[in-house]
Amino acid sequence: MDFALTDDQRDLASAAARLHADRYPVDRVAALAEAGDADPDGWPHLRRQGWCDPELGVVEKGLLAQEAGYALAATGWWSTVGLAHPVLAAAGRELPTGPLTLAWQDDPDTGQGARAEQRSGTWRVTGRRGLVTEVAGATALVVAADTDTGPALFLVDSSADGLTVAPQPALDRLRGAARLDLVDTPAEMLIGPEHAERVLADARRHGGTLLACEAVGVARRALDLARRHALDRVQFGRPIGAYQAVAHRLADGYVALELATSLALRACWLVGAGPDDAAPDETAQAYAEAVVAARRAAVRACEDALQVTGGLGATWEYPLHWWYRRALWLDSFDTPTDHHLATLAGHLLNGRAQPARPAA
Repeated sequence: MDFALTDDQRDLASAAARLHADRYPVDRVAALAEAGDADPDGWPHLRRQGWCDPELGVVEKGLLAQEAGYALAATGWWSTVGLAHPVLAAAGRELPTGPLTLAWQDDPDTGQGARAEQRSGTWRVTGRRGLVTEVAGATALVVAADTDTGPALFLVDSSADGLTVAPQPALDRLRGAARLDLVDTPAEMLIGPEHAERVLADARRHGGTLLACEAVGVARRALDLARRHALDRVQFGRPIGAYQAVAHRLADGYVALELATSLALRACWLVGAGPDDAAPDETAQAYAEAVVAARRAAVRACEDALQVTGGLGATWEYPLHWWYRRALWLDSFDTPTDHHLATLAGHLLNGRAQPARPAA
């Protein structure tokens, strides 16, 4: 069996790397992050490249996510392709051309959720959703809300009456977070209560798999910054990379990165394979392995880079902290790492993976 990437997959990754390098040089990433803005012209470029096409496999999307993490591409691609598109596909709906996002988390401050009621043939949603990613620029929102017969998933237009978007404090300014307040907001049901929990769990796993790939890209960029500094910085007549304390730190980070890369792409393949080609237990285990390894690789790479770059790396002007912010955000988003470790512990101790219970 050949586990190598195909020529088409390598070409796709190379094209993504070239586009992101052209559109997101470090100084532009810093400017967008300091302003807390997304790239206003980035979405049309992604559409023209075909990176939002429903025909893309999960492995291909994972490769794109790696390059987006490497560049910190300031677009709503992940929230759209990773979270919202799987829900629309499960509903049998044609994918819209604009960016989307998915809102399912209760407000962390109040614990308030959202509820939908049908009146005169129209669904209306009232309540609150918190920590919603990449709302700016989204043309529509997929919102989870309770009904009398169970949770369901609804499509809400971003300009709908009764919808208010309030920014929330966010460590990662490029991804951001927002709170949705909905008051009798008109909505269209996409997935009814009989299937909504499964579809939402599948969408979160799909998005989480792409985030593992994104974390690989973040780790690779941090190691590249550290390696470049280790080659350029001279102490006592030698580049600091020649000293074991620096070289061994970078080598260990590289090993963690390579492991995370393999596990993330394996999880992409299994998540995209479906139940006929991959057992649910195997997929759950692979997903947990990828998330844990990728999160740890990203945080470690950024912290190692801070150690290697010393005082320079800790300054606001040096770009490393933007990737460190993304690594910390990835490490804390959605299901905690401890839950994924519990899945792996269940596999080791009981002989099979115990899927982690998603956080509310």
